[in-house]
Amino acid sequence: MFTLLVILLMVSSVPLPATAYQNPQTLPDEWGQYGLGDPYVLKFNGYYYLYVSTRDTDDGVKVWSSKDLVNWSYRGLATTDPITHGAYAPEVVYWNGMFYMYTSPAGKGHYVLSSTSPTGPFNVVTGNLGKSIDGNVFIDDDGSFSFYHAAQGRIDAAPMSSPTEIGVSASTGVGMGGWTEGSTVFKRNGKYYMTYTGNHVFSKGYRVDVAVSTTGPRSGYVTDSTNPVLIRTEGPTVGLGHNTVVTGPNLDTHYMMYHNLEGNGIIGPLRHLNMDRIVWNNDKMIVQGPTSTDQPNPEMPVFYDYFDRTAIGSNWSNVNGGNWGIYNQELMWQNSMGSSTWYKQVTASSSASDYTAEFNMKEMNRGTSTNPRYGATFSYTNENNYGVALISSKNKRLETFFRINGVDQAWQTFDLPADFNYSKWHNIRIEKLGSTFKYYVDGMFKATRTANVGAGKIGVLTEDTHADFGYTAFSNDVNGSSAWNASKPIPGTIEAVHYMKGGEGVAYHDTTAGNLGGAYRTDAGDIHLNNEGLFNLGWNQTGEWYKYKVNVESSGYYDIDFRMATSLDGAQIRVWDGSTDLTGIVNVPNTGGWDNWKNISKKKVYLNAGQRELKVEFVTGEADFSRMTFQKNVDVTSVSDNFNDGDDNGWTRFEGTWAVENGEYSAGSTGPAKSTFGDTGWADYTVEADIKMIDSGGDGGLLVRVSNPSHGTERGQNNYDALQGYYAYLTTSGVSLGKMNYNWALLKSNAQSYSTNTWYHMKVAVNGTNIKVYVDDMVTPKIDYTDNSLNPFTHGKIGVRTANKHTHFDNVSVTP
Repeated sequence: MFTLLVILLMVSSVPLPATAYQNPQTLPDEWGQYGLGDPYVLKFNGYYYLYVSTRDTDDGVKVWSSKDLVNWSYRGLATTDPITHGAYAPEVVYWNGMFYMYTSPAGKGHYVLSSTSPTGPFNVVTGNLGKSIDGNVFIDDDGSFSFYHAAQGRIDAAPMSSPTEIGVSASTGVGMGGWTEGSTVFKRNGKYYMTYTGNHVFSKGYRVDVAVSTTGPRSGYVTDSTNPVLIRTEGPTVGLGHNTVVTGPNLDTHYMMYHNLEGNGIIGPLRHLNMDRIVWNNDKMIVQGPTSTDQPNPEMPVFYDYFDRTAIGSNWSNVNGGNWGIYNQELMWQNSMGSSTWYKQVTASSSASDYTAEFNMKEMNRGTSTNPRYGATFSYTNENNYGVALISSKNKRLETFFRINGVDQAWQTFDLPADFNYSKWHNIRIEKLGSTFKYYVDGMFKATRTANVGAGKIGVLTEDTHADFGYTAFSNDVNGSSAWNASKPIPGTIEAVHYMKGGEGVAYHDTTAGNLGGAYRTDAGDIHLNNEGLFNLGWNQTGEWYKYKVNVESSGYYDIDFRMATSLDGAQIRVWDGSTDLTGIVNVPNTGGWDNWKNISKKKVYLNAGQRELKVEFVTGEADFSRMTFQKNVDVTSVSDNFNDGDDNGWTRFEGTWAVENGEYSAGSTGPAKSTFGDTGWADYTVEADIKMIDSGGDGGLLVRVSNPSHGTERGQNNYDALQGYYAYLTTSGVSLGKMNYNWALLKSNAQSYSTNTWYHMKVAVNGTNIKVYVDDMVTPKIDYTDNSLNPFTHGKIGVRTANKHTHFDNVSVTP
């Protein structure tokens, strides 16, 4: 009874695992009144290590560790060296048994510190290498290093001849115009992705963009049309940025780790840790955030083992013998040598036909045979069917092999870096999709092979080698497929091809055999690549449907924009939540062609909060389906302001000099000036105002569909376009319409002659993606424009704005 009581007490003392996390996150032992700024996360041997900036008054770099990216344990100071006084943005990379830390103490150049452990102690190994703040290191597939750092208005990069030697910097061509910092570079499917942050750290407009290069890690970058990929200037979290990108515990999902601005701390900015999922559609990186309500915890692998016990246990089966054991509750070893026999341990559980597997290993000793080896096995069903990826320290290479139905396939070998230290921990990653296998070593892509083997067990093996094996895992997801069963946050955008797993009758219903487009997925959903660079569902017929897992932030009304294309008349869709018809019939008009994508809106759809499964049904006709965006619906109420009360209550001023003068709203003549009013949930409305230009230069007019406004000129920034929305404006030579997305795009102009010190009445009507601009004549618009781009703005506030022009506004009104 005493033993039973002890067991019960032990069980009751173990905290139950949380099923959801919420941004922002507060961790134990943060820097007081400074929090967690500039987070960087390293994954090593199945564990995650978090490093953050150091308070300006202190020495050292704090480090936390986690298995799941949610539950973090404080591990102390990774270094206490005085050189780390006020260490900015420390980042750590692992290479050949050594951990290298790069940091810029108080922004005074960069230093490199090294340690044999991710938790330290790290010791200084270089002098001051210079460069500006926020150093970031990327290791390419050939083992070459690149160093990135902030520069005025851009990100610069330099080649590295070793982990401690940095060459001459040059511009990457990536930047936000104003101050740009906090870059992270990673590689996916042969393309280089750079995320980076712009604006001042104390600005609510701090945000993340992404650029992509197909030519190399330090040049050739093209900014993405959907930038910014992460922003929020109003609401529960603001000032989002300085991110890192890390692969989640399921081996497949990328997560963006970033900080939010809480305000002024006692010393510097007070910030906290945030995390949101990244999903992919073709090569488009889509951050499903920012979120600030409960989100499902990152998924764990189907199988994983840290070997944190005293015996190998029943989750593994021995094949061909050998002398195996567990050391220090942290690794599994095999030390029998002198034979060419492949001693194996394979898992009891098997993967699906497509999977990702990860193995960590090091060589302790090797025998005298012609080719001692150690490594991984996968797709293992028996001794006649399996694949292997082996490391040969004698031949300095990765060696791959398959045996299929008892027939040995050809060996293929791939060189490893010349300085590869085989006695240190290394990682092998296998990605299997169909018959294609991709091989990575320490994150470096090394090879692609095809083989007709399917599901199976994974395992580790040695040949005439004493080897240690660390964290080992597999997941039944590969190349972003974990997005399919993830609960997508609403509000947010859901890619049509990210319907659930489960097959015909469970996740979807398709009336044709196989994937007619042959792209992206191997089930019967019909998918092809469209002219916007996204995979979409095509050939959708009457009665077909697709289900999507979602996580609705709160119960209430939402507007849905469906991105559709069709050259036919009569298509109709409908959305269900279980047996509840959410939308009724939604008509999809002929968009003018299969490459003419348009947003089809359904307003005021009631959704219940929490994790749900929504079904999109094609009721009649045929239309291609790309994505759907959910935004909160807020009723537009009729409001007006003639400023006769002498104030601008309800308006939010940003840049410029604003005043109410003689019952008129006045903006100064220098630089940009804007003031906003209303709710970001407003969709379709008409805004009218009287406008009088005082100066002959510059422009002045009305803002519509405004979201995420911020002060574009504070703290040395010079961004005239610090908002998302549309700007209809007057100059003395005409009326124009532009799109502002923290950059500027002129959409349409109409040449007219307008005078200073003269009142003009402007009306802007927004309906769906159509914008009409009227001046004086309220019947015939001067501009009629429909934004059919991939990212039209369909919701937002109103506002008034000027640029280098003294302008007066009066009699502003909004009607539904």
